[in-house]
Amino acid sequence: MHQTYGWLPNVYLEAIPAVFDEPVISEDEDESAEPVLSRYSLIEATHVTTATLNLRKGSGTGYPVLKVIDQGSKVRSMLQQGLWSQVQCGKLLGWVPSMYLQQVPSRPAKGGLIAVPNQRALTTIGLNARRGPGDHYSLVRILPADTAVVIVARQGAWRRIDRDGEEMWIPASQLRTVY
Repeated sequence: MHQTYGWLPNVYLEAIPAVFDEPVISEDEDESAEPVLSRYSLIEATHVTTATLNLRKGSGTGYPVLKVIDQGSKVRSMLQQGLWSQVQCGKLLGWVPSMYLQQVPSRPAKGGLIAVPNQRALTTIGLNARRGPGDHYSLVRILPADTAVVIVARQGAWRRIDRDGEEMWIPASQLRTVY
């Protein structure tokens, strides 16, 4: 597993809640029903469970069980502490023994473009909006700081945005998510 560590201003960070307040369609409900997505729904699975596991409130067997996770369930590993990993499983965030997680090989999206469900953001500085995801693309317009935009897709370090019905690309590092 390759991990990158570094420093990042707090303005770019958001705490992930212990329980996500989004509706989740259970296996018992109508399969044709469409789940409601939040920004947490789009977090991709990084691991699969190799055994049936107790998802616990803390990193140890002394913590209460939040849910039993079936073998073969896809989860997203958020943090590792000793022999335990904090994972997101559905709408819950909890802890499981790391030894029962197997990493899922990452596969790039076709063309590297990943859709985003209309996430609202503000520009952090005045910046050049471009026709494509890179500095070599031609300029569409200059957006002033604190311009409201809607993110519709991402590709690498760039975000495709909609501003007044026109799509353009700007660096992700120059956006601040609006709640």
